Amino acid sequence: MRIYLILSIFILSIFNTFGQDNTTIHRLLDSISHEKDPGQKARMLYDAAKCYLEKPGESKKDLDSALWLNGTSQKLHLSVNLKTEAALNMLLDARIQEEMGKPDLAKSQKKASLLFANAHQLAKASAMIYLSMANDIKDVDQKTSLFQQALEQAKKTSDKSLEPKILMEQSSFLSNYGDYKGAIATAHRAAVLKKQTGDKNISQELVSVAGNLRMLLRLKEALKYALEARRVVENESTTTTKDDLAAVYNIVGLIYYDLKSNKEALENYQKAFEIAKSQGDRYGIHTITLNLATILSRLNRVSDALNLLDNVTKDYASDIYSIRYAYLYTMLYTRNKNTKKAYPYYQELLTYYKTGNITGQERHIMMIGIASYLFADGQIKQMYPYLEEIERSMTRESSLLRASELRKLYYLADSARGDFKSAFKNLAAFKTISDSINSVERAKELTALQLDYDTEKKDHDIVLLKQKGQLQKSLLEREAIIRNVFIGSFVVLLIFAGFLYIQNAIKKRSNAKLTLKQEEINAQNEKLKQLIAEKEWLLKEIHHRVKNNMQIIISLLNTQSAYLENEDAISAIQNSQNRMHAMSLIHQKLYQTDNLSRIDMKWYIQELTEYLKDSFQSEKSVKFEIQVDPITLDVAQAVPVGLILNEAINNAIKHAFAQREGTVFISFRRIKATPYDLLLSIADNGIGIQKDLSSSDSDSFGMNLMQGLTSQLDGEFKLTSDQGVFITIQFSQKEGEI
Repeated sequence: MRIYLILSIFILSIFNTFGQDNTTIHRLLDSISHEKDPGQKARMLYDAAKCYLEKPGESKKDLDSALWLNGTSQKLHLSVNLKTEAALNMLLDARIQEEMGKPDLAKSQKKASLLFANAHQLAKASAMIYLSMANDIKDVDQKTSLFQQALEQAKKTSDKSLEPKILMEQSSFLSNYGDYKGAIATAHRAAVLKKQTGDKNISQELVSVAGNLRMLLRLKEALKYALEARRVVENESTTTTKDDLAAVYNIVGLIYYDLKSNKEALENYQKAFEIAKSQGDRYGIHTITLNLATILSRLNRVSDALNLLDNVTKDYASDIYSIRYAYLYTMLYTRNKNTKKAYPYYQELLTYYKTGNITGQERHIMMIGIASYLFADGQIKQMYPYLEEIERSMTRESSLLRASELRKLYYLADSARGDFKSAFKNLAAFKTISDSINSVERAKELTALQLDYDTEKKDHDIVLLKQKGQLQKSLLEREAIIRNVFIGSFVVLLIFAGFLYIQNAIKKRSNAKLTLKQEEINAQNEKLKQLIAEKEWLLKEIHHRVKNNMQIIISLLNTQSAYLENEDAISAIQNSQNRMHAMSLIHQKLYQTDNLSRIDMKWYIQELTEYLKDSFQSEKSVKFEIQVDPITLDVAQAVPVGLILNEAINNAIKHAFAQREGTVFISFRRIKATPYDLLLSIADNGIGIQKDLSSSDSDSFGMNLMQGLTSQLDGEFKLTSDQGVFITIQFSQKEGEI
């Protein structure tokens, strides 16, 4: 009773300090004073403490209130044996200590909370503590390890929302360090997990995928995901989706900005800005303010951009926002050739640069801002160290995007100092990159050979490690047997006290040996995981390069066709392009997914059909009806199937429809016939073949190709013509396929 009395007095004393901006906390504390259930009261106190901690600014009074409320909540949680909630109280206490400027105490408190959670096997609390610790660490390997531990703990809990939350934090980390593909894969995984729980709001995950695709300059795909995120938040009327509205409109604006769609970019930024203001989202306001100022600058509304920046409340506590504001002010003032006003912001960027603590995108824009100011101020020689550092820091993922900026600055610097040969070289490079920003790199034969060698070596190592894995399994089984024997022996030793000392000594020696062996096994297991990951990366790289080479061939064929006037030659080249694309799609799918050997035929047939339909752009209105069972094929079978589909669809579009309208029917199904179990059918309702064309007397290249490919599949090819053409191919999947 005493604790409730003290609590009520404290709450009443707090009530008198509230203003209009504290209505949420006021409502919480009012509810607490009337709550009778200790567990519920403790949870409400915890929520009130979080509200105080997350209030704008770092008021000592607010932090003291948060500390007191959280401590009281922890005592109540322990009194009713809610240990998970008590561990989270300890974690919140660490966050409060950080805000109070006591990092060592905060670190110690986090360790204590982790020990408490692990000691009581509190998986949910452990996961959240590991996540918090990961966000505090800058070392990439340590950060990755902590994320993995958080995910392992999350899988042990019944809270299905926890694992996607951790994955999204990891995706953000991967994105900040330039691993955009990894960030995309992680966000996709989070979305899949949320869908499995019935949670339809995957807007955050879609925004993450769109943002990272944008960094990879895959803008068309990025816009697709961003617009899907916008559809989700506009159609779903939950509180969570409303909170995500500003972020969604912001990413849509960013992608339209990159696509040079200035009107759409400005409209989406303005919507995002109004939403962020209405929700009091100060970090959202800062992010969108920076983007709005950038688009205004592009529209030559520099004065409007500066007014916008001047009128925003500078209440951010993050170095990231400080750097971005300083960068934008520097760029805007130097654009107006006002180096005097730009100077303080240049100095701010220089101060952050000298600390050496800033990494990633912020360090890049910081150096761009410094170099731009030096150019505007005529300090051309001083630009080069920063330009050289930018060049060194560029990663493979961001090289095209950053190279364009870098070459432009090199061109300006070289021109200013009179090195026109170098200036022309950098200008040409800038133009080349800008004009072919989505072009692919040429694969080098030496690299391909090295990849083949490395793959073979990794396969051999994996076989050896699998054998060691079997040894690990037998040792673990042995350990389990020994443990059971010791349990039984312990009962016997209670009766025969004389043997206690001897048996304990044996047990200690055995445990020491087992521990040593377990450590060796764990080390080998980690090596196995690393080798498997390397192999998967190498295979993805091979598929990527094969796809790129095919795209180059398609481009070369397209270029060649521009110099031809013979319609038959042009048609032959177009057919070759379509066949190359049919194979290219397979390798594209393989390097974009986790499965490196199998193709989802439903996706593949849909993509190939859309491509062929777009390629012809005929005046004929050709419709496609597609029915495909859930079937996956390996590359050896998917390539022939794709080429057969290409030939059949080409023939249908070109020759089947004398009229303007027609339909092509495509079916790929499992059958229970013998000796085959798969049936591929391509039919049209066109004019059919005018002569008696059987599979044996056809001399057309396309028909011969389909027959040859069917033989490659060890299948059976049939063609009939009755009010249209009907082609069937029956074959069987290889042994062991899904």
